Amino acid sequence: MINDFLKNLQTVLIQVGILYLIASVGFISDKTKIFVQADGKRLVDLLFNMILPIAVINSFLSMERTKEHIKLLFFAFLLALITHIFAIALSSLTFRKRDKKESGIYHYATTFSNAAFFALPLAQSVVGNEGVFYCSCYIAIFNVFAFTYGIHQISGGKAKINAKKLILNPGSISVIIGLPLFLLGVHLPDFLADTMGRIAACNSPMAMIVFGTFFANCKYKNIFVKKEIYLVSLLRLIVIPCCMLFIFKLLGASGNMLVSLVISTSAPVATNTAMYSAKYDNDTALSAEIVGQTSIFSVITMPIIVALASIL
Repeated sequence: MINDFLKNLQTVLIQVGILYLIASVGFISDKTKIFVQADGKRLVDLLFNMILPIAVINSFLSMERTKEHIKLLFFAFLLALITHIFAIALSSLTFRKRDKKESGIYHYATTFSNAAFFALPLAQSVVGNEGVFYCSCYIAIFNVFAFTYGIHQISGGKAKINAKKLILNPGSISVIIGLPLFLLGVHLPDFLADTMGRIAACNSPMAMIVFGTFFANCKYKNIFVKKEIYLVSLLRLIVIPCCMLFIFKLLGASGNMLVSLVISTSAPVATNTAMYSAKYDNDTALSAEIVGQTSIFSVITMPIIVALASIL
């Protein structure tokens, strides 16, 4: 078992390393002014609204329609729902004496992982299209909570919840389209399937390059100063994924689905924490610092937790 763990640890560590090397392209591009954070923000719109949905739909089309996959699909939705409820409950116990806006950032960061732009590319690298398939379920649940609880928290309780965005957002729409295609066993013509596959392949490298531009703009001196950020890192990178790994196993999860969902739960803080902070007039510097620290620490924590999931 130890040999299997070390082998899986090496595999995941290599894949995490590859993703961060790709991110370094964005980092260097920003520092040399070739492709800066402002460009990255525009590319996020393309990723979130076009490329990511196509990648999600493509994962549904690529999966073989079997009774086992159908069962595991809905099981993955349930486990993703449990994960977010657990994270919200845990985060609500912290930072109670802080200002509403400040505590909102900490609660958002603790609850939401970088599922779309980090976990999904890693799951694709480690597990393949099946990893994207299960991560898509996690992202769909992520969007439901992010557009309700998340926005309420990060706005300091001031933002009104837009019910339309629960369904009319790219992540949810892609699942609404992809799910019936999978359940009906639809097969696209080869030229369309190849087109979607090539576009979907852009998701991982483009997402990491954009991530690199955001990381290039962190205030590094502040990343390791605030003790509150260390608590967020502890909860986001260790406590939540380890608890969920135990709960997943207790409920009967295993194999590629277990690994994929653990990747989603163990990812660093969602990049959009900083974006929503800017949108709702909150502390963008603090948000960037949290994203920066958890991203650095995740290089160590993610490979260990994912490797552990792969041998259980």
